[in-house]
Amino acid sequence: ASSCDQELQSALEEAKQPQKDNVFIPECAQGGLYKPVQCHPSTGYCWCVLVDTGRPIPGTSTRYEQPKCDNGARAHPTKTKDLYKGRQLQGCPGAKKNEFLTSVLDALSTDMVHAVSDPSLSSSRVSEPDPNHTLEERVVHWYFKQLDKNSSGDIGKKEIKPFKRFLRKKSKPKKCVKKFVEYCDVNNDKSLSVQELMGCLGVTKEEGKAETKKRHS
Repeated sequence: ASSCDQELQSALEEAKQPQKDNVFIPECAQGGLYKPVQCHPSTGYCWCVLVDTGRPIPGTSTRYEQPKCDNGARAHPTKTKDLYKGRQLQGCPGAKKNEFLTSVLDALSTDMVHAVSDPSLSSSRVSEPDPNHTLEERVVHWYFKQLDKNSSGDIGKKEIKPFKRFLRKKSKPKKCVKKFVEYCDVNNDKSLSVQELMGCLGVTKEEGKAETKKRHS
């Protein structure tokens, strides 16, 4: 998806050409995002968009009046796993990748169970589990909290180090470990959000429950 600024530039270029005076010109917010309301003055229509992709939200267009839009509507954040679908993990093809993710999640689940049942580790007390979460989601949330020492909501460069050590120690095949953190970091900001960690470990909302059941049966 191009950022709003890029789309704006090319729209302005296009609008300079003859017979192109009704080109749609997007309105941008900061950081390459789109303003939640977009309008096409020559037709009088306005509509709501997803602020990160600029895609129109179906059923929101109005004519000669401003629609009421959600300022933070984004291309679905829970769909993070889709970003990883076509993403290659270098040196770690499909079947190996599945084996690797299973080994990481199993090792993390074991760690969480130990942490929960070991009173001497009370510093890593697990917050009340969310009943809507599958076991795997709980594990990822728990582990994310362990890594996010400064509670910033992102695991930065320093905080990722224990994760890398954990991967080298606990997971196989080894080739999959090498590029895994880069593979997780979809937006290349050198830090991981809880959604990125969920997505790259293949833990998802809807299918998580079914997969957990499958694995246990």
